[in-house]
Amino acid sequence: ICLPLVVATFVFVYFFRYIADTQPKKQIARIERSTISLIYPGNNGTLSENIIEVDSAATQKDKGNFIINELKTRGLVPGGVSLQEMIIDAEGIIYLNFTKDLLHGVAGKDDVGIVYAIVNSFLASFRYTKKVHILVDWKPVYTLRGTVYTYLPIEFNKQVMED
Repeated sequence: ICLPLVVATFVFVYFFRYIADTQPKKQIARIERSTISLIYPGNNGTLSENIIEVDSAATQKDKGNFIINELKTRGLVPGGVSLQEMIIDAEGIIYLNFTKDLLHGVAGKDDVGIVYAIVNSFLASFRYTKKVHILVDWKPVYTLRGTVYTYLPIEFNKQVMED
C-alpha cells in the first residue's frame, strides 16, 4: 500500500515541478474577425455579394457606418448621407436613422436599388434580424423618391433585382 502512494507522490511532484511550469515557446495572438456582407445590384441585373472582414470589436454602429461607406464607394448611396443612429430591437427590426441627404438619391440610380442595397446588406450582416426600417431624422418616410414604399419595415428581398 505504501509503495503506490510513494510512486503517485513522486509523479505528482515531478509533474508540477518540471512539466506544468513550462511556457509555450511562441505567443499566439488570436484576433477574432467578423464579416460584413454587401449585397447590391450587379451589372447583369442579378444581386452581387461582397463579404468583407471587419474587426470583431467594432460596435454595431461602426459596422453600420462601414456598410454605408462601402455602398457610397459603389455609387449606390448618395455621398452626403450619413447614418446617424442604428438600433436593433428584440423583434429583429433594425432601425436606421439617416440624414435628409438620403432623399436626394443618386443620379442614374433608381430608389429600388438604393433601398434594397441598404436593406439586404444590413440584414445579411447582422444576425437574428428580420426587417429594416429606414428613417430620416427619426421619422418614417413613405418613399425615398417615389418608387419603393418605405414607411414600414422592409424584409430581405432577393428577387427584386433578379429576372
